[in-house]
Amino acid sequence: MSGCASVMTSDMQTVEVTTSNGKSVTVAIDGNEAQAPGRVQVIRDGREKALRTTEVGCDTETKLEKQVTPIFFGNIIIGGLFGSTTDASTGKMWDYAEKVEINCSK
Repeated sequence: MSGCASVMTSDMQTVEVTTSNGKSVTVAIDGNEAQAPGRVQVIRDGREKALRTTEVGCDTETKLEKQVTPIFFGNIIIGGLFGSTTDASTGKMWDYAEKVEINCSK
């Protein structure tokens, strides 16, 4: 038996990445590289995450905020302890921010 969030959510999440000055930069997270502005795939595992860039004038690390997915709370009510424990152990009880902006000087 699985937790509700473990069944209903993907292992990956797409995050939209922009820069404060509109400049195009290469970012890395979870071993994936992408161009920002653009989208990057992150692994939904509940770990603390940060986008990294070596672009001069930009913050080298930008934290990706996370919050508990609403599906997890429904699982606690319907599925009880077992399902919620499964969701917690897989990391799928977490949603990362859908959008993040990297601070870059003009």
